[in-house]
Amino acid sequence: MKIMQPYVQNYTLDYQNINVSNSNICEYYEFKEKENTKIINAVPDGCVDLMYAISKNGVKCYLGGTVLKLKYWPFEENSTYFGVRFLPGQEILPKNVSIEDIVNTDIELPVDCYGVNLEDELYKAKDMRERATLMHQIFLKQSCLHTNSKRSIELYIRKRIYETKGTVSIKTISKETGYSQCYVRRIFHELHGISPKIFEKIIRFQNVLERMSLNRDLSIYELAQESGYYDQSHMLKEFKQYMGMTPELYKKCLQQKKAKEKGDII
Repeated sequence: MKIMQPYVQNYTLDYQNINVSNSNICEYYEFKEKENTKIINAVPDGCVDLMYAISKNGVKCYLGGTVLKLKYWPFEENSTYFGVRFLPGQEILPKNVSIEDIVNTDIELPVDCYGVNLEDELYKAKDMRERATLMHQIFLKQSCLHTNSKRSIELYIRKRIYETKGTVSIKTISKETGYSQCYVRRIFHELHGISPKIFEKIIRFQNVLERMSLNRDLSIYELAQESGYYDQSHMLKEFKQYMGMTPELYKKCLQQKKAKEKGDII
C-alpha cells in the first residue's frame, strides 16, 4: 500500500521522494518551504517521520508520530526539509524517546541523536539522494538491533490489516496466531502507540487516498467498497475528519492540480 501525505506532496515546492524496499523505512523525501499561501496539514498515516530542517542558520531535527486527525504542520520559511518516513511499527527511536511520546505531536531533538557529525554531513550534502544514502547507512546498522519476536508478531498483524483493507478483527488474528486478544492488542500498541482499531481506520482512509490517486472516476460507493468501508456514510465521516474536506472536494483539488501542471490553468 502506498502511504500518502497529500498536503505535503501537492502543495510544497519541489517535492521529491525515494521509495525504499526491504527495509523498515517507507521512503525518503524532500521539499522546500518558502512563502506559501497554502496551509500544510498532516493527515493520519500510521507512520513516524524523522525530519531535518536545513537552512542558512543550520540544521534542526524533529520527530513525530502519526496524527490522529487532520493537524496543521508548521514549517519554517526558506528551509529545505529532508524527511525519513518509517513503516508503521518499524520506527527506530533514539534513547529515552518512546512511541507514546510522539503520537499526534512532534518533538525537537538534538541533530546528532542518530549519529556523530550528522548535522555537518546533512548540511554539506549536495542533494536528497546523498542525504538519503547517508541516513540509510545509519539505519541499516541500527535495524538489526530492533529485530525480535514482538516485531515479528506486529508484522503479521499489520500484514493481515493490509490484506483485509482494515477489516480483520482482533479475534480472528488471535485465532490465527494462537495469542490472546489482550496480548495482540498490547504488542501492537507497544510498537505503534495506538490501538489496532485506530490503525485500521487509518488504513481504510489511506486506501481511499490511494484509489483516488489511481482512478479519479470512482464513485463514492465504489470508493467505500474498495477501501474497506461498510457504507458510504461511514467513509464520508472519517474522510472529512482525517482530510478536512469531502472526497468530492479533494477530487476537484486533484483535478485542478493536474490541470495546472499541464498548463491548462494559471
